[in-house]
Amino acid sequence: MTQLVQLQQTLQKVRDEGYEVFAISNDTVERLVEFSDRHGIEFSLLSDEDSAVIRSFGILNTLVKPDEGKHMRWYGIPYPGTYVTDANGIVIDKDFHQHHARRLSGQALLHRVLGTVPDQTAEAPSATFEGDEVELTAYLADPALSLEVITSLVCRLRVAPGLHIYAAGAPEAFTPVSLSLSGEGVRSGEPTWPNPGVLRMANLEMSIPVYEQDVTVTVPITATSEIMRLGHGLDRESVEITVACRYQACNDVACGLPTTIETKLVLPLQTLVEPEGIKMYVERLE
Repeated sequence: MTQLVQLQQTLQKVRDEGYEVFAISNDTVERLVEFSDRHGIEFSLLSDEDSAVIRSFGILNTLVKPDEGKHMRWYGIPYPGTYVTDANGIVIDKDFHQHHARRLSGQALLHRVLGTVPDQTAEAPSATFEGDEVELTAYLADPALSLEVITSLVCRLRVAPGLHIYAAGAPEAFTPVSLSLSGEGVRSGEPTWPNPGVLRMANLEMSIPVYEQDVTVTVPITATSEIMRLGHGLDRESVEITVACRYQACNDVACGLPTTIETKLVLPLQTLVEPEGIKMYVERLE
């Protein structure tokens, strides 16, 4: 539900790029109409009440058993995911998750489809470490983290003029740049790095992958049930994370020692758009 509301917020951008959005679930037509009216959804919500289409696509969530969550109608739901098709209806990309509540945020999905990096906005939390060799700026693609909604943490490295840092694949004698995230109740995935340049050292007969000037890296990130629980509201307003960058900076004459810099961000937390009755269901279970 949260993703649908977020997709509505990005709908015009999606349509401007020539795409259209359709969502399918095993909800009844009546429930979809009510949800659409309540949240101002302007794209098609398709009802597959008997999960026939879901089964035909092979995406029925088999981890949910027929007698599980009867009151919430969880049985018959698909694995959460998205297909992207071209103008001829051919699937050109897909993103699916095993956990029934895990999915990309509207912003993350938009930029996955377009192959772009989210811009920094005034609403999104950010932090900067200003170093002499490397400046590290990190910002969230969305204004807040929500339970199991995957957004992107964008990390921009600005390498000082005249210097380069080594990329993955550099020889053992050099330390390649790396990023790590840590924080209570936060899960992060593998960073996506741009293609590096190549430093050719003719005298050593070596070609070494390096980064110079500006480097933009994206890291998938989400809040987990360690700090947020479905149907329980929020016990806290934010969570602090640390972003650490390890690198080795060199110029044409000399190499520096491997160095680690870090910056801390305070990320706001936001509740999901929850199914009606979820709080009552949670209270019964407890």
